[in-house]
Amino acid sequence: MSENRSVWNAAIANTVEKDSRPGRIEYGQGIEPLEIDRVTIYGEDETDEQGVRLRAASLTLKAGEWLTVVGVNGSGKSTLARLLAGLLPERMSGVIRRGFAGEGVSPIVLQQPKAQLFGETPREEIVFALEWRSVPAERMVEAAEQALCSAGLTALADESWERLSGGQRQMAAFAAATAFSSPLLVMDEATSMLDEDNRDAVMRRARELHSCGTAVVWVTQRLDELSPDDRVVAVQEGRIVYDGDGREFLYGSARAEAERGWLGTEEAENGERMEGGGASESDMGHADSALWPLSPCLRAGLRLPYLMELALELRKLGKLRDPLPMTEREWEQVWGNAGHG
Repeated sequence: MSENRSVWNAAIANTVEKDSRPGRIEYGQGIEPLEIDRVTIYGEDETDEQGVRLRAASLTLKAGEWLTVVGVNGSGKSTLARLLAGLLPERMSGVIRRGFAGEGVSPIVLQQPKAQLFGETPREEIVFALEWRSVPAERMVEAAEQALCSAGLTALADESWERLSGGQRQMAAFAAATAFSSPLLVMDEATSMLDEDNRDAVMRRARELHSCGTAVVWVTQRLDELSPDDRVVAVQEGRIVYDGDGREFLYGSARAEAERGWLGTEEAENGERMEGGGASESDMGHADSALWPLSPCLRAGLRLPYLMELALELRKLGKLRDPLPMTEREWEQVWGNAGHG
């Protein structure tokens, strides 16, 4: 355990000297936003060659905001998540302003819980997290029991990690990260080992914390976890390539694509005609993909869920208009309207 604590202490230390282009971190307070300003992070790949994990990234996160970060494996989304949590790399350039998140590391749950479990049991892990956050001793026992109960780990509270599954370890890491209030919570694919019930429970708890004022960074490849109005940031090859709402991320829009320079004026006009009530074959002849206009999701290298592909096909055929459905309730309305058509 002492060895793991040493690793943790090293991870949360202030920025170390960065080659010839040093990075800088500034601490704020209150409701000032967390900002990263043209931050580039350097690392080494498996062959020990220098690489860039995050390239000239700029992002502002407001207090109490929900931010979903998406991208394929190796895109840099986990690097961005760790940076937002305050886990500073050894080599970087640019400026980080911690703002409302304050000094030190914010609670973070990693995809691989083994990398962050410092206690020997779930109870010890939670107590360690509470100690780290300076929770008064008289409140610690009750807080630990509540965290164990909410994660469904009461019966396993004193079991060693070897006796727990990967999903149970992930729940323990989540319980430790949410056992105390914090202005920022970072979830880096933190449901990857969970079954559907536990995944839903973790999402509900994260939404509850968000509703109480906690800013949440939710990193995922599961596009069914997106909500229409969530702010979504997509990372591709170390660059932030999209920053907007969830619905537009999945479906795109002719107007938004024209504003970003992804479509020409004529293409945008064609798209608006299609959205307004059907499209001719000539309207769609310019598109390389059958899913037109190409969504930012596809542009970022991710695959659309089946229902989202269906919605784009129906829009292409003039059967659906924007806003296209995302939620279960919205799809029920679509099917209901179709049944009365």
